[in-house]
Amino acid sequence: MKKLTAIVLFISVFSIQDAFAQVKIGYTNPARILSQLPQVQEVDQQIQALIEQRDQELGERASQLQQEFANYEQAMSALSQQERSSREAELMEKNQQFEQQREGMMNEIRQKRSELMAPIIEQMNTAMQEVAEEMGLDLILNEGTSYGDSIIFFAESESLDVTDEILAKLN
Repeated sequence: MKKLTAIVLFISVFSIQDAFAQVKIGYTNPARILSQLPQVQEVDQQIQALIEQRDQELGERASQLQQEFANYEQAMSALSQQERSSREAELMEKNQQFEQQREGMMNEIRQKRSELMAPIIEQMNTAMQEVAEEMGLDLILNEGTSYGDSIIFFAESESLDVTDEILAKLN
């Protein structure tokens, strides 16, 4: 019985090893793909226009707030302690509202970029899937993170790089 178990285990190990040996893997560089797509440049232009518009709005609000602080500093010596405390609390509230508005605008920009990039990312994923099917790949790895940071990555052969094939599908 022990011999039979050992033989089954031995055969199983070689079967599993054989199955893993047949896995075909490719890799790609999504950042390189995205940098070469004209749609991404259009998104970047739209986002830049939105940033400039929001910067102008924030700049006007910041100038207004700075003027209020300057006016307070000039009038501070003529104010009673209670009036100073009240005015300072009011200015601090306005400053906090400004910071919240700035954070809200930054979130709006991030959300808009994500919204505009979603169909492009979907197209890239579809092209990646098509390339995997055409080349008989079981797996396609990324060379980096979605933020463009490098990850620990090694490929013995450049022939495993399918970035150009994906770009060809997208263009």
